[in-house]
Amino acid sequence: MKKISILFVALIGLFSASCDKDFETVNTDPNNPTAVPAHLLLGNIIRINQNAIYGMQQGGDMGMCWAQQVSKVQYNDEERYIPRRGAIDGIWSTLYASVISDAKSMYTLAEAEGNTNLMGISLVLQANAFQILTDLYGPVPFTEACNPSILKPAYDSQEVVYDGILDLLTQADAKFASGSGDVPASSDLVYGGNTAKWRKLANSLKLKALMRISGVRSVGADVQALVAAGNLMASNSDSAQLAYLAAQPDANPIYETVVYGARFEYKVSSVMVNMLQSTTDPRLAVYAKMNSANAYVGNIPGEEHSGSYAAYSSLGTLYQSATLPGVILSNAQVQFLLAEASVKGYITGDATTYLTNGIQSNFTFNGVSSAAYISQIESTFGTSSVAVQEEVIGKQTWIALYGQGFESWTEWRRTGFPALSPVVNAAETAVPTRMYYPSTEISLNRDSYNAATATITGGDTLTSPLWWMN
Repeated sequence: MKKISILFVALIGLFSASCDKDFETVNTDPNNPTAVPAHLLLGNIIRINQNAIYGMQQGGDMGMCWAQQVSKVQYNDEERYIPRRGAIDGIWSTLYASVISDAKSMYTLAEAEGNTNLMGISLVLQANAFQILTDLYGPVPFTEACNPSILKPAYDSQEVVYDGILDLLTQADAKFASGSGDVPASSDLVYGGNTAKWRKLANSLKLKALMRISGVRSVGADVQALVAAGNLMASNSDSAQLAYLAAQPDANPIYETVVYGARFEYKVSSVMVNMLQSTTDPRLAVYAKMNSANAYVGNIPGEEHSGSYAAYSSLGTLYQSATLPGVILSNAQVQFLLAEASVKGYITGDATTYLTNGIQSNFTFNGVSSAAYISQIESTFGTSSVAVQEEVIGKQTWIALYGQGFESWTEWRRTGFPALSPVVNAAETAVPTRMYYPSTEISLNRDSYNAATATITGGDTLTSPLWWMN
């Protein structure tokens, strides 16, 4: 009996040894790697970010409509400043959980790989998302954001957030300058792996951030340093945009809602149509379709006409296209920012040249041309007062940002051009200047929420001013 027991134990030991041999190799699923290459996160981060801001229930209803570029002839509560809390909650959660958090993870993976280019791209994506968030809501979590050990992050003031954004973009420029590591074109849905263009985007976003806070902070030296360094967008080939595909669910969200979703209540606003008609702007035929009477007729913002959809101009063919690019930042906008910086004396470049470059850049994007229109602008711009020049630049920026939702509303909030009044039957006495904080923050992070709202003049309302508006 004892011999049998010894033999049994020996056999068990032999079996165990044979099972342990190459255990990890045999039991590793090649289809589920334990380490994800950093670049595999990139495409999804870009796509999710653009979908969040181009979604018509977000960037349409609370961006293009609040900027009065687009108007809805029916179902227009959001246009009248009664936004849905679910839509607001979705922007916040998406940008934090699926953009910033994933970009931070990509940075960690890229750092382990020694890929400074992907680290730089991660910093650019984080900075861009944080700027969207703080420009929509005001104070937001930044220093404690996306830290798994902090379940109730504190909100930082907008001044602190902007300091952080500028620092992220400065770090990004340094990462690109060292230039190590590949960025596969298949993962880079913006520049196809061209890191020199990512570096231009980093510095151009920094220019945009500096100009956005120029009303409350001296930024001239920093803007001049960016221009002197020369790493800014200079042509449409530098524009940062996501190339959408020809069919849902990978098409532009405007198409997916208006065309595929048959939401034909979205029309061009009378404010946009009237402005373009008054200056014989060739972009009108691209921005809008003629109505059933073969005329361009915009809907007066806030008015409902549920039984007469065909009487008002729909968005133009390009802007209902599945493949309309999702713009992160355009060369046109950069040129307008440089024109403004020149007018304000921050840089020494010629403001008229920058303005003309911006208009021409946007013409090219929209597939139009008009020497007469540009000559009309140039003939009076250079001899006008600074106040008039700022108004011209502000209006051209507003026109060029057509279709870009939140960015068009945000730049309007900064410049005040064109002059807008509250829509018809508005639920507020002024055009909104921010969005409510998400309801999830009120219920899950109340102490931080209360502390943040206490710092906002007017509290958590749609018409409370942001820091850079003061």
